[in-house]
Amino acid sequence: MKKAELYISALVRRSRDAGDVILLESQMPGHPASTKSYLAMQPSAWIKARGSEIEVWDGESVQAFKGDPWDYLSRFKKEHNEWLFGYLGYDLKNNVENLQSDNKELINAPDLYFMVPGTLIEIDAAGKVKFVKGELNEALRKGLEPGEISITPKRQISESEYIRKVEQAKKDIYEGRYYEINLSHPLEFEIKGDSWDLYEAMKAAGPVPFGGYANIVGLSICCSSPERFLARTANRVWSQPIKGTASRKAGDKALLDVEKLRQSEKERAENLMIVDLVRNDLSRVAETQSVKVSNLFEIQSFETVHQMVSTVECTVPVHTDSIEIIKSCFPMGSMTGAPKIASMKAIEKYEDYKRGIYSGAMGYIRPNGDFDFNVVIRTAISEGDKLVYPVGGAITSDSDPKAEWEETLIKARAITNIFENFEEAE
Repeated sequence: MKKAELYISALVRRSRDAGDVILLESQMPGHPASTKSYLAMQPSAWIKARGSEIEVWDGESVQAFKGDPWDYLSRFKKEHNEWLFGYLGYDLKNNVENLQSDNKELINAPDLYFMVPGTLIEIDAAGKVKFVKGELNEALRKGLEPGEISITPKRQISESEYIRKVEQAKKDIYEGRYYEINLSHPLEFEIKGDSWDLYEAMKAAGPVPFGGYANIVGLSICCSSPERFLARTANRVWSQPIKGTASRKAGDKALLDVEKLRQSEKERAENLMIVDLVRNDLSRVAETQSVKVSNLFEIQSFETVHQMVSTVECTVPVHTDSIEIIKSCFPMGSMTGAPKIASMKAIEKYEDYKRGIYSGAMGYIRPNGDFDFNVVIRTAISEGDKLVYPVGGAITSDSDPKAEWEETLIKARAITNIFENFEEAE
């Protein structure tokens, strides 16, 4: 492990005793989507929301409010006008459209959490560490040794049940209710050990451009996301939806796998549907005729999979509110399907759990309004000794139900592959 990584690891372990901590890092410095990494800790203020119940801590006391969490987040941003780090849960969709979430909650997580860091560290691609804000106290200068981590499978949907849901979704598509839907299912585990050790093991097993770790409000989030939801620099805004997956094999078959994915009519159709959806979302805030697809069907390779990635971008009026931009595009179309509202209603019907943080977005907003958010996928979310790792995929009219099931298991390898002698749940 590099010197900078050891330093950051020690800081994360220690800083959790002093309050919430969020690490957002590019684990693949040479990746075209890579950005700088940030460690935010020792919050001076935070906001969190569950439904319409809002709590805001100003560093001294907690105040409770009732209303639209998007509005309160915008107010919080304007009031503090500083760096914000946090996440947006999938169920904030209910405050974007006339939707609801009635499925059971597997992890007791707020729908929204953002903090103003008292200490903020920037790490560049070369491993150089820079303090953007604040400083360390003596307790944070001492490291801790890593410990043992293990997970034991507790529950997951059966293959036959998932296939049945895929077949029902295909029937809906045939009847014209929607033309693509993202169906997911949660893998549930018992976890023993430190969640930071799990995050580091996931990172070692397969680095990604949009990794993230958070220890906040009694939860731990270990995110190995390959996908950018939305980013802004000045008046440029862009999104990079992923749709299209192929298992990554070693040796002579590697190039064949890439070319097969690149030429797949099914995968290209899936990707194009979401590209069109993202174009429509961006058009709500974009300057006239500025929305464009700057990169279509690019193949990016990760440890266990090859993925098809497209880039959609636009320009927005300079003074456009960043929270409004994010809200207009939320949640990411690759995690819903299209049309967006119809597919989200069907997701609520076919899935048996509340997605919560999964399918949402994790990221930061700068004082000047620039921001960068990933899509919360390939993510382990834990509370106490309970860990949930959802996986899913896009269903279209020509989906093979068994192949769709197998694709979700391939995506689960991001966590199961790091444990020797791991046995899947029956």
